[in-house]
Amino acid sequence: MSRIPARCCARALALLACLGAAGPAFAAGKVSVQVGHVEFGGLRIENLGLDWTQGATAGGRIGVRAARIRGIGATGPLSAISIDCADLSVTGDLLSCGNGRLRGALGSLGAQNTRFSARAKPDGSLALHLDAFALAGGHAQLDLRLDGAAWKLESALSEIDIAAMAKVAGPWIALPEGFTAAGRASGRVQATGSKDALKSADADLAIARLDFADASGALAGEALAGAITARLVADRAGDFATDGRIALTGGQAYSDPVFLDFAAHGMKVDLDGTLSSDARHFTASRFTLAHDGVASVSGSATLDLVGDTMLQQAKLSIADLDLSNALPAYVQPYLISTSLKDLEGIGHVRGELDVAAGLPSRAALTFHDVTLDSTTGALSVTGFGGTVNWFDDAQRDELAGEIDDDSFQSRMAWQSASLWGIEFGAVELPFATTGRHFRLLEPKLLPIFDGGLAIKTLRLRHAGTDQMYLRFDAEVRPISVALLGRALGWPEFSGTISGTIPDLQLSHGVVTLGGNLEASVFDGRVIVRDLQLRDPLGKFPRLHASIDVENLDLELVTNTFSFGMITGRLSGQVKDLETFDWMPEAFDARFYTPPGDKSKHRISQRAVTNLSSIGGGSGGGVAAALQGGFLKFFDSFGYKRLGLSCTLANDVCTMRGVESTDGGYYIVKGSGLPRIDVVGSQSRVAWTRLVRQLGAIMESEIVVE
Repeated sequence: MSRIPARCCARALALLACLGAAGPAFAAGKVSVQVGHVEFGGLRIENLGLDWTQGATAGGRIGVRAARIRGIGATGPLSAISIDCADLSVTGDLLSCGNGRLRGALGSLGAQNTRFSARAKPDGSLALHLDAFALAGGHAQLDLRLDGAAWKLESALSEIDIAAMAKVAGPWIALPEGFTAAGRASGRVQATGSKDALKSADADLAIARLDFADASGALAGEALAGAITARLVADRAGDFATDGRIALTGGQAYSDPVFLDFAAHGMKVDLDGTLSSDARHFTASRFTLAHDGVASVSGSATLDLVGDTMLQQAKLSIADLDLSNALPAYVQPYLISTSLKDLEGIGHVRGELDVAAGLPSRAALTFHDVTLDSTTGALSVTGFGGTVNWFDDAQRDELAGEIDDDSFQSRMAWQSASLWGIEFGAVELPFATTGRHFRLLEPKLLPIFDGGLAIKTLRLRHAGTDQMYLRFDAEVRPISVALLGRALGWPEFSGTISGTIPDLQLSHGVVTLGGNLEASVFDGRVIVRDLQLRDPLGKFPRLHASIDVENLDLELVTNTFSFGMITGRLSGQVKDLETFDWMPEAFDARFYTPPGDKSKHRISQRAVTNLSSIGGGSGGGVAAALQGGFLKFFDSFGYKRLGLSCTLANDVCTMRGVESTDGGYYIVKGSGLPRIDVVGSQSRVAWTRLVRQLGAIMESEIVVE
């Protein structure tokens, strides 16, 4: 095996050319040199052949062939290499070829057949121009300069296949594992390096189409179009100082769950930063983002290009966020499984936002002239504005004592609002919020319909965790029950609701009251005592309470629920109510005409029929009896008192009335003429059956004439 220095190869070529010019002996001849193996500069060349023939110029025509060239790590082995120079010029140690052709398989660069020109200087450097170099499914004009181990490349690219180019560029910049990219691009690229190491790169590319996706599918793009300009310069650690611009004018991108359509709203990003040597991390020391008609943002950021959380750290300055376009793009994807999935709005948001480990760590946002609306009626807000100052727990602790307390305070206001049809009037709310905590800073009256909620205390800690704590103390100012019922789709009650909500607390998953919950309704009172609600936000909440009903107007109650008219007053108790997933499991309930009630006592034929069916009688039979004989001439009847009791246990309701009688109990004890008594015959009734009966009564349209 022969080992020939590189300089000797150049001299051999010069010698062949000189021999051709030396005299008649070679004037019409041909000189060939064949070498089995050549090793130099880390390269191993197999079956190297050098041929010279006389040509039109003094240097003649020369050809170089090699069966295989190994040792080029970036491309892999080269094979069947043929270099022909029809116009060789030799001046001392300077060789130049102005009309050459390169053929062969250049490893990962693929098969080639292109014109070239070359110039080899005495110092060993080589300048090479390739006219139509096949590259990654497209073609390129390449200018390559080799100077020892150093190299410089300038290229003009046309219709490059991005997927194929990613494989070619793999030795220098590898895509993250599982990341795929495809499409077409054209433009110019310049690069410098030494051996297999990239030192710098400049790119100015027009993207005709770009499709990409990470391994999980959480990050993807389709049919992206635009332009990329970038410059990378390697530092001593092997990372790349980077600056550039990305302009997107078409296609779509998805970063779970956000979907962006760049054909509708183009985007430009200018940045300076550092790309890690393994292309797994990028730190933008400065960037500006202009999302047409949506957002204008600047700041700094650190990206993990392969991890589960891409945005590791960021400091963002929001010059403007136009909610008319930002809500569909950036907010609605997070609401898609909620009742606010159709939320729309107008207005603007400005301010600052910090991110750590993919989560917000600080926000200072100002809302201007915001209107929000949901077509389903879930939410509507007009004239919304104010400032939110929020810190996560770590920043709150770090800054405590170092900044003014006002920096922790927020203030929001609206002119009008509606939530599920419940209307709220104008209000301004001062509050403080950090981490998962919220505190109203001063008592406020929240207008609701024609009344309101006078909030004395509202404090929330550790929201959304097992340690969540809530304290709420308020007074309900009289609100029209008709308006409230209409908004909630209930029967239209008459009268007003008012009362107190004393020291409601949620702690360790249990809701308790510091006193009784009182409400004025149906011209009487309802008092909730000993309230305890376990796991209110869980899958199976449990409730315990006792309820007192005092002196309700039965006419208002029965007209509301279409039960059939009853006049008079009603009192009662529901003791030891226990529910599971809001379904009653146990209670001891009793409702009755209060002693000493002097109001008029009348009951309609329909009410008589319905009460008979509850007590185990035949509602249809009673209705028929009331239609027969002279009773049909009476719309209502007098009664002395009424009452019904139910003790629920094991899904069985043990029923009683105002007093016992043979074979049953009085539900209604009549008075006057004609006298009607309603007697219950069944003392044990399945609870589920009773609930169905009550539901059927409320939905029925029985009319007794």
